[in-house]
Amino acid sequence: MKIIEFTDKAIDAVKSYKNQLQIPEDYFLRVGVKQKNETNKRLVIGFDTKTEKDMEVEVSGIKVVYSPGEVFFFVGMKIDYVELGDRKGFTFVEHKVLAT
Repeated sequence: MKIIEFTDKAIDAVKSYKNQLQIPEDYFLRVGVKQKNETNKRLVIGFDTKTEKDMEVEVSGIKVVYSPGEVFFFVGMKIDYVELGDRKGFTFVEHKVLAT
């Protein structure tokens, strides 16, 4: 199982934002979670430099960094990009893997 997964829409959106915002090539996509309490978790996503504590993976050509302490939030989830009317953004969706 991959640690961090993205839907095709999310991958396209990240690449589009990186191009539109002219993000330098040495920047990574940082994925994290801001937790207010046990049930209220919010995805944090943006472009950033890598620190020595970060874990790094590559997903569809996108260099992604995350804090190792947050990895359990990503297991079994995918990051999606949703557009609803005039609202748009990244969100977690449950990714179910069927056992064979």
